[in-house]
Amino acid sequence: MIKSFFHYICVLIAGALWASFLVGAVYLIILSIYHVTPQTFFHGLARFWNQGNVLRGRDLIVLAMVILSLPLCFYGWYKLYHFKYIKLLTVPLNKILNGKYDNYVAPDVNIKNLKIEEKKTLDQFIQERLDIEKKKRNTDNNADFRREIIEKIQGTENL
Repeated sequence: MIKSFFHYICVLIAGALWASFLVGAVYLIILSIYHVTPQTFFHGLARFWNQGNVLRGRDLIVLAMVILSLPLCFYGWYKLYHFKYIKLLTVPLNKILNGKYDNYVAPDVNIKNLKIEEKKTLDQFIQERLDIEKKKRNTDNNADFRREIIEKIQGTENL
């Protein structure tokens, strides 16, 4: 639960940074090509189109770049969703520790008192359970128990 919550928070933060990066890139490209803000560029482009003129050259390239930035934004969000954010913590720590744990192999673990049994068939299992029940019945002889109770009762009546 906490892990998935942390993952979604990281996706939202990284996605917001990714979207702002794309908006900033479009803004800087329009500003560097046309020397106007994107709002002024799009108003001028709309006025140019509404007057019946045809868009050509760099106007089409910039317009296509703006339109294609939306699928690029969605693709970035998709990749960010599948990114393992724990790598953001482990990779720098590994670089700080000079790759000390790059090829780390855990030592062999020796487990003592491990009882390994052969697999039993259903018939063998049933036979073992029947044997155990027979032993219980032999030790719990009801007749002996009743006789002991009668003797104790008769012993208390004599007193």
